[in-house]
Amino acid sequence: MRTELELVNICVLNVGYTVTHQRFGGRDLSSPFARLYYLKAGHAMIHLPDLHIEAKPGFMYLIPPFVPHSYLCEAGCEFYYMFVYERYGEQTDIFDIYHFPYEVQANHATDLLFENYCNFYPELNFPYQSEEDFYTHPTYLDYVARYAQMNRFEKMQLQGFVWIVASFFMKHAQKRLDRVDERLLMTMQYIKANIQHEISLDHLADIACTTKSHLGRLFREKLGTTPLQYTIRTRIKCAQRLLMTTHYSIAYIASQVGYDDVSYFIRVFKRTIGFTPQDYRNKMKY
Repeated sequence: MRTELELVNICVLNVGYTVTHQRFGGRDLSSPFARLYYLKAGHAMIHLPDLHIEAKPGFMYLIPPFVPHSYLCEAGCEFYYMFVYERYGEQTDIFDIYHFPYEVQANHATDLLFENYCNFYPELNFPYQSEEDFYTHPTYLDYVARYAQMNRFEKMQLQGFVWIVASFFMKHAQKRLDRVDERLLMTMQYIKANIQHEISLDHLADIACTTKSHLGRLFREKLGTTPLQYTIRTRIKCAQRLLMTTHYSIAYIASQVGYDDVSYFIRVFKRTIGFTPQDYRNKMKY
């Protein structure tokens, strides 16, 4: 089973530093990107579904992909940031396996790392000073294309930076599964590799070499959901990635995540995310 973290395919969209000149924030965000902030000075609030965080200077903050959140930075906020995402593939998602803390303390090496990479890759910075500036910068699609055109050594440097910073959080991470059940991982991996196709509970049970009822218990106990609900959520997550990182039409994206009926896909997407696919694309493109 290929679950090693080294196999995760990371795309680095943004690395940068900014000081806000006025109050600035974002509401009702839910993106396929992991967002990391390192607050150097000032005051900021991060609002998560089950937690409100008052960000403190000298700490890093990790918001996993697809976690709904809002944030507010006061004028004079000084911070570094990094946005990354895992390219969709057959490997098990790192956030499926580990629960990471939202907040960890940084150190002097953190300053040097961020400063170094911001100097190396100024083109990955975008303006945070004001909302007016923010909404005129390139879209995430532009940053995806920019990363794809980078040299291999540049991608290696950026991915190495991600792993170094991630190690601060991994030190305090907890496995979601006390004992990794190979049947569960096999089923999750199969779902991710076959989201274009019809997936039935009967077939998932055959893949896991167990009964439907036992597979359902595994998912509820370890992931807090059912196999079919997990399948739907996986389809919608992939659709979110495609909506934000490609120019594909809604109909084509629906077909790529297993929905032949576009109208039905739109209804499922809105029921899951709260927006239609087009509204989500418009809202989250910056």
